[in-house]
Amino acid sequence: MQLSRKHFLLTSLTAATGTALAACSGSNGSGSGGSGDGGTRTITDHGDKQVTLPATVTRVAIDQIPIESTYIAYFDGSAPNLVGMSAARVAALKETIAAQIAPEILEVDTSYYDNGELNVESLLALNVDVVLYNANNTEHGQMFDKAGIPAVGFTTTGDPTSTYADWMHLLEDVFDEPGKMTDKIALGTGYVEDAQARAAKIAEADKLSALVLMGVGDGKLTVAAGTEGWFTDCWAKRMNYTDAAAGTEGSALPVDLETVLSWDPDSILVTGKGMSDLTAKDILAGSAGGVDFTQLKAYENKAVYSTGLGMWNWFTPNPDAPLATYWVGSSLYPDKFTDIDLPALTKDYYSKMYAFDLTDEQVKTIINPDA
Repeated sequence: MQLSRKHFLLTSLTAATGTALAACSGSNGSGSGGSGDGGTRTITDHGDKQVTLPATVTRVAIDQIPIESTYIAYFDGSAPNLVGMSAARVAALKETIAAQIAPEILEVDTSYYDNGELNVESLLALNVDVVLYNANNTEHGQMFDKAGIPAVGFTTTGDPTSTYADWMHLLEDVFDEPGKMTDKIALGTGYVEDAQARAAKIAEADKLSALVLMGVGDGKLTVAAGTEGWFTDCWAKRMNYTDAAAGTEGSALPVDLETVLSWDPDSILVTGKGMSDLTAKDILAGSAGGVDFTQLKAYENKAVYSTGLGMWNWFTPNPDAPLATYWVGSSLYPDKFTDIDLPALTKDYYSKMYAFDLTDEQVKTIINPDA
C-alpha cells in the first residue's frame, strides 16, 4: 500500500477518533446536567457550552466522533435512538466487533454526511433531538448552532484509558440518567489501575522502549509522534515504557528508516486495523512498503505486536481501553502479567460492559488481528 493512501487514512481517522494533542493528566470533565421548564432541560457539554435538549431524547445523530462503542456500552449492547451517522464512520465500523454486537448501527441514515461533506439540510430532515460531535470541531458546532440543531460536544482529548468514562458521564446527562454508568466505569478503572500497578514494578533500568508504528510505504514510515499529551505519550506514561519517538512533534509523523534505526526501539506496537492495514505479521516478514526492518532490534527479538481491534482500535479512546492496558503490559512485560488470561478476561469484560458473550473465535480476532 502506498504511503499517501495510508497517510490519508491515518489522518482522517486521527481526526475522526479525536486522538489529537491532549493532556494525559486530568480530564475535561464529564459535563453536567441541568434543569429545564418541564418540556426541555439544559446540560453543559465538554466545551463548556450549555445545550437545551428535550425532556426525552429519542432521535440521535453522531458527527465524526468515535463514540459509537461507548454508545453501545451505554445501552447494554444495542444502539437505540440512533438515526444518523457519517458514511465514513459506518464504513469504519464494519470490520469491528461492534457491528456484530449491534448490527443496527450499520443501517442508520448517512445522507447528512457523505464524501466528507456535512449537509445541514439533510440532518434537519432527520428531525434529530441532538447531534453528538467533537467539541474541538468549532466549525461544525457553529453550523449546528446556526441551523438550530441541539449539539452536544464531547472531548476528544485526554488519556485513552479514561476519556471514554467522560463520554459515559456526558451520555448520562444527554439521556437524563445520572449514575447509570457507575458500575461500568468502576469496572474499567479497576482494570486500568491493576495493569498500571503491575507495570510500575518495572525498575527504571529495565524499562523498555517502544515505537508506535502507523504505516509504511515507498520506503518511508509513519509513526505516532512523541508529542507530550498525545495518545502515545499517555500510553507510555500509563504503562511505564519509554516512547521511542519522545520529543518529536505532531501526530502521524513521516520518518525515514535511518531515524528509526537511531531510535532502535526494543518493541514496535503496530496500530493496525481500524487505523491502517499494517500488521505485525507484515513487519516480521522482514520488509513491508519498501522498508527493511531486519536491522532493528525489535525485529531481531520478534518484539512486534499488532494492536487489538475490538469495538474500535485499542490504542484510541473507547471502552475497550482497559483491556488494552493488559495487552500492552502482557506484550512488553509478560513476567508481570503471567496470571492474566487475556482471552478469558476479554470475554468477562464484554459480558459486563456490552452484555455480549464473545465466542472463542471472536476473542481470537480481537486480541490477535494477525491470526
